[in-house]
Amino acid sequence: MEKLEFSIVLKELPVVLRGKDEIAKNYKLKELTSKQRNKYNESFDVKFEMEGTKAKVQAGDAFRMVSATEFLAMCLYDEEDKLVPEGKLHEFPASVTTKLHAAALKLSGMDAEAVESAKNESEESDISGTE
Repeated sequence: MEKLEFSIVLKELPVVLRGKDEIAKNYKLKELTSKQRNKYNESFDVKFEMEGTKAKVQAGDAFRMVSATEFLAMCLYDEEDKLVPEGKLHEFPASVTTKLHAAALKLSGMDAEAVESAKNESEESDISGTE
């Protein structure tokens, strides 16, 4: 078995935002901690059923999507290293929150590309018989 080695320092991505006054303010996106990711995942109501060796996922009765601003309120920090409140994020242009949301998902390994990669790795280990 190969050795696994990871850094447990949260990744950060600098963000500069300018208001009407054109003054640049420094923010940063931080990778979610496992606790934050769990909180994010708990907002979904999904049910897993096994069909042979494949898992089938269904939305439950309380299923809801987490908005971009809800997600960013978990990982966008201001110049004082404090999380930006969701109410403040609602004031940002939609085009900005969309791009920040995509970057934040990627930073935390939760974007479509990372999910597909993990799925492929899982399928490869199923085929080879490794876990």
